[in-house]
Amino acid sequence: MVEKKLIQVVGKGCKKCEKQYEIVVKAVEESGKTDEYNIEHFTDITKFADLGVMFTPALRIDGKVVVEGRVLGVEKIKDLL
Repeated sequence: MVEKKLIQVVGKGCKKCEKQYEIVVKAVEESGKTDEYNIEHFTDITKFADLGVMFTPALRIDGKVVVEGRVLGVEKIKDLL
């Protein structure tokens, strides 16, 4: 069994953060890789620094911050997968 990669959308629960989560879900579905990724919406503000996040929304893939402070579109996220 292959271990799934973890995608974390990190944010405070604002509209941009919620939108980024929705876009990530859509990108994973469209890519056909739903069996390869677990998606988590991480909103615990006290842990943001531990995750290496300074600006939200942020996107982490397998523990690495790949973008922060802006919302990526579906195609950009699919490129990161």
